[in-house]
Amino acid sequence: MTKNYAKAKEEKKKSASKAGWLLAFFVVIFAVLLGKYALSGSTGIFSGLPDSDAAYGIARKFIRPTILSTNVDFSDAEYKFAKKSDSVYVIKSFYTEKFDDGEVSKTHFTITLKYNGGAGANESNWAMLNLDKDN
Repeated sequence: MTKNYAKAKEEKKKSASKAGWLLAFFVVIFAVLLGKYALSGSTGIFSGLPDSDAAYGIARKFIRPTILSTNVDFSDAEYKFAKKSDSVYVIKSFYTEKFDDGEVSKTHFTITLKYNGGAGANESNWAMLNLDKDN
């Protein structure tokens, strides 16, 4: 009898070990999939806060209607970016206007934007708090 008991105990130990490894495997797969989902930004749930490039793109959309000239070049490589808080962004940069008479004007600006959540590339998810311009 003790021989059968020991054999049965050993088989249960093996099956429990297999079940444990299988469970650990599924937990790892679930964690990887959850991580990919969270970092993908495909939905607004785990997308996180927009980066500096997204905020600068939105800043240009807010500034463009305030410019009289239609021939405007923004300095995409030379902007400065800071965050006042988790959802308030401050961007400093400049744009160059070229007028029909050949005159060129360079205007520096500082814009403060508040991100209200949602898709970072969507202008309706942002609010302009302040815009300062100087030539």
